[in-house]
Amino acid sequence: MVICFCCTIDYTYHCSHLNRKLFILIITIIVIMNRYTKMYGWLYTSFGTTSFTIDDFRMMFPSNQPTKTIHDLIKLHFMKRVRHGTYQIIRPEEYVRTIVSENISQEKILTHAEQPYAYCESTAVTMWTDGYYWTDFTKGFRPIHIQVEKKAVPYWRDFFRHYDAEYIIAGEHKTQFGITYVIHPVDAIIVEEKDGDPVISLQETIQFCKKNTLLYKPAMEFLDKKYHLGLFPHHEPVAS
Repeated sequence: MVICFCCTIDYTYHCSHLNRKLFILIITIIVIMNRYTKMYGWLYTSFGTTSFTIDDFRMMFPSNQPTKTIHDLIKLHFMKRVRHGTYQIIRPEEYVRTIVSENISQEKILTHAEQPYAYCESTAVTMWTDGYYWTDFTKGFRPIHIQVEKKAVPYWRDFFRHYDAEYIIAGEHKTQFGITYVIHPVDAIIVEEKDGDPVISLQETIQFCKKNTLLYKPAMEFLDKKYHLGLFPHHEPVAS
């Protein structure tokens, strides 16, 4: 096989250029959102929940693009249009509920994925126990564990960024919150179906539970009864 060195340099430069543009775009979005977040504080302090017009806005906040600014603030859920030409600032508690609701709605985005995956770890335990056993979550953190092929990790990074979903590669260290997809890269995925959803096998799920018997013993007992696995003696069968 012959590799053109010039083409390789050109391709490398092209990728590097694209990455730089993406980095600049991300930083720009972060800066804009931070400015709008600060503006939201001043907007709520100034108007409270009182309705106001674009002229009121312009009088309070000097701007050469008031229409665009208001449009952006509405899109970011900082304010809403009450009627034509009249607006209202979103209450802080309502804004917080909107953020949480949007995050929770991302539980279903995997149905749009074009690469194979399988629910695994504590998520698989919940699925195989028919929702009987839930663990590995708090009020502020709800992980969804999935296995993906190692070679497809770049695809999954782009996928979750596209849907603005929280994700982390297993083993990474960063603050996690809300619905967070925990990606477990493996060489190959062995997928089974449980109620129409892709999940790791029951046997693999049991092996995961055995790594932390103290935490998952109730789940193992349930699975032992339901599927007659012989993990524990003297169990009455559970109806399927």
